[in-house]
Amino acid sequence: MIAYQDPDHRGNSAKYHTGKSCIESGCERPAGTAWSKYYCFPCNVARIDRITRQLETITGKPIGG
Repeated sequence: MIAYQDPDHRGNSAKYHTGKSCIESGCERPAGTAWSKYYCFPCNVARIDRITRQLETITGKPIGG
């Protein structure tokens, strides 16, 4: 499992919570991971996975994982 996808990874701990809610519309979970201060853990995983898929489509090559 890639670190950003692992809920038990230290980069997804409450240490990174900003005290604000996730930036995603309708999401009220606490924002903040080592990868983004704007997104909660589940929304951040979806965001990075989406970016990864887009880059793989553009380059025609697998990225990461």
